[in-house]
Amino acid sequence: MFENLRRRQIRIALNTGFERELACLILESIDWPPGSYDAVVCGDDVTRGRPSPDLILKAMEATHVDHVDRVANVGDTANDLLAGFHAGVRWNVGVLTGAHDRARLEAAPHTHLLPSVADLASIFGE
Repeated sequence: MFENLRRRQIRIALNTGFERELACLILESIDWPPGSYDAVVCGDDVTRGRPSPDLILKAMEATHVDHVDRVANVGDTANDLLAGFHAGVRWNVGVLTGAHDRARLEAAPHTHLLPSVADLASIFGE
């Protein structure tokens, strides 16, 4: 999925409520290819965590994106979707392969619910 987005010159920022030290350990263990993403924003990089929009706004700053109408927020919890709603992003996408089930994500503000993050390209077209 990341390769597909990168080929289309879409910038990718990961955000997590974890502190940077733990986030780095997790990312190192995943062993994604270098250059898979442009930025990582962690809970200790912002004052307020989810459902505030601060992680998303910091990710926009880190990737030099100026307008929320060009941003997709993708997450697996209701708080992820609330953060996207509060940020005013164009695409606020819940994925069903994570922490919360369909009913919980459907109750949160969203533009799309996908079976997996692997289906993300379907939103943007090929």
